[in-house]
Amino acid sequence: MSYYGDHQVAKERERERLREAEERRLARLAACGRPTLRARVARRLFVAAVALEREETWRIVWERLEARGRL
Repeated sequence: MSYYGDHQVAKERERERLREAEERRLARLAACGRPTLRARVARRLFVAAVALEREETWRIVWERLEARGRL
């Protein structure tokens, strides 16, 4: 029974250490003032997705107008 309690306490301490390490890492990133590589890549992918969606939407509109004989 004691082993289980000790194990739980050790797991909790490890979680706390990991949380604090993550906070320190995020604080360092925020201090440098530059977005992370992950954030920059995500932003570029989002911009590309929006551009592709616009192009696809335009194609659909164009095809519908052609089908109705308006072009």
